[in-house]
Parts: sequence; structure tokens; C-alpha cells
Amino acid sequence: MKNTIIALVTVASLAGVAVPAFASTSPFGDGTDDARAFVAETMLTRLNEQGVPATSVEEWGDLVRAWVKTDDGHSEMRYFTPDTLRPVAL
Repeated sequence: MKNTIIALVTVASLAGVAVPAFASTSPFGDGTDDARAFVAETMLTRLNEQGVPATSVEEWGDLVRAWVKTDDGHSEMRYFTPDTLRPVAL
């Protein structure tokens, strides 16, 4: 499943499909539920590739809220910018 998602993200990035979704007014795009789910999976994959052990992401205003697994096995919320996925301190 993870390899499939990575392959889809790669293909979409090369085709330029995912980029317009990030440029919209919503971090997850303004498209269909399937398109928004695809953007969420893309963000989750990118966070994991950056070394952030995120288990899920969701829209939180104009930010991305991620549930991140901590070293002690718990989960905590962290916030990121939607375009670069850089951490945001609130």
C-alpha cells in the first residue's frame, strides 16, 4: 500500500497534478473528496519522508494538523505549513 501511494505521488508530481491543489485557498484543495484525500495522503507521505512519524493529517484553518507518534508511543498534534510542511509553533 505504501509503495502504491509513493508511486502515485511521484506520478502526480511529475504530471503537475498535486501542485495546483496546494495553491488553492484550502490546504487540501477545493476539489472532490477523493482529490482532497489524495492531497492528504501526499502530505502524509511527504512528512514521513522528512522524518516526521505522522500517522494522519487534516486541515486546520490554513495549516495542516498532523498526528505524530512520539518516542514513548503516544500521539501528539503538530502543525505545519501546507506548501513546505515546515513546523509551525502556535
